Amino acid sequence: MDEQTTLRARKKARTREALQNAAMVLFVARGFDAATVDEIATAAEVSQRTFFRHFPTKEAVVFAQHGERMERFRALLAGHEESMPPVDAVRATLRSIARDYMEDREALLAEYRVVTASPALTLRDLEHDSEYEAAIAAALVRGAPAAPPRDLRILAGAVMGAIRAAMTEWFAAECQGDLEEIGQVAFRLLVAGMREIAARS
Repeated sequence: MDEQTTLRARKKARTREALQNAAMVLFVARGFDAATVDEIATAAEVSQRTFFRHFPTKEAVVFAQHGERMERFRALLAGHEESMPPVDAVRATLRSIARDYMEDREALLAEYRVVTASPALTLRDLEHDSEYEAAIAAALVRGAPAAPPRDLRILAGAVMGAIRAAMTEWFAAECQGDLEEIGQVAFRLLVAGMREIAARS
């Protein structure tokens, strides 16, 4: 890659980041629906046309990190699958993701507030969750090919439910808690849950 190409790539990355930052400031302050593309572009000091060169919609700005996060999730799963049973691979992957998230608390909390305030964004967020669920199910199927696929899909759904519950607790505490620890509690309760609750009653 020549120097001119590198400079163009850096400029593109800076513009994209400026648009993301401007958009999130406006979304947090005014709400996703109220903020316009024109306002985002103006705040980032670019044209509306430049906005659409980087993002096809306002929604795409909110979920700008989704593709990268999903790619990392799948890569971690694949790496752990080589040395661990499938359930352990899923658990190790989730612990790594939790550590990543704790390093980006403020941005994730802002994203959560914007998403949960918008029904349309909440729906899209659930669609993204289904991608994680599918990745978990695929990992379980590869690790336990003799198990009924339906059972593994149900288990993947239960794992995703536990993840959502852990994330909700973390966000409710303004992301101040230890997400990795909360996630481990959620996973333990998933595995032993009903027996443990029954023993306490």
